[in-house]
Amino acid sequence: FTFVIGSVGVWLVRNNAYDACREWSQCKMLYSIQAYGKAKEEYGRLYPLLNGRPRFLFEYGRCLHNLKEYNASNRILQEAERISCDPMILNIIGKNFQEKGEYAEAEKWLLRSTHLLPGRIYPYYLLAKLYAVPEYLQRDKLQKMAELVLTKEPKVQSTAVREMREEVRKLLVNVSNEKIVKSRKVND
Repeated sequence: FTFVIGSVGVWLVRNNAYDACREWSQCKMLYSIQAYGKAKEEYGRLYPLLNGRPRFLFEYGRCLHNLKEYNASNRILQEAERISCDPMILNIIGKNFQEKGEYAEAEKWLLRSTHLLPGRIYPYYLLAKLYAVPEYLQRDKLQKMAELVLTKEPKVQSTAVREMREEVRKLLVNVSNEKIVKSRKVND
């Protein structure tokens, strides 16, 4: 009995994350005021204590994304992805790959996000933006994603949905205008 109580006591002392969580709340404040450099230092210091918490890993990975440290961000976010089913993790990983110019890999992660929660508009919006990148332009896929963004009924109408739809309309116009300009150049 004494051994069991002692073992539980030792385990509780070693796994007590109360202080680390309190420090994490300070770190969240740095993140929320966009002091990403200082927040990154604090996340890094707390990582060994809180690396089993998906919310912590997501914030840390997003902080690294905002600092344009895409490889480090993906490493942390892929840890979070193994213990959480939050589609935003997949979206940020996809955005990281897109920023690195690895468009096929970005598409893979964003498609996974659409399969996880097909009712969300945001991953379709990200895919539309990806397909409109000149180096990865895919008009058919862009048209399909744009149609989904423009017609999918959101759970809640919001400013964000209206802004996404407006941006997708602009993307379609820009891609159409580029096509017209290129065909004029060929004809001249």
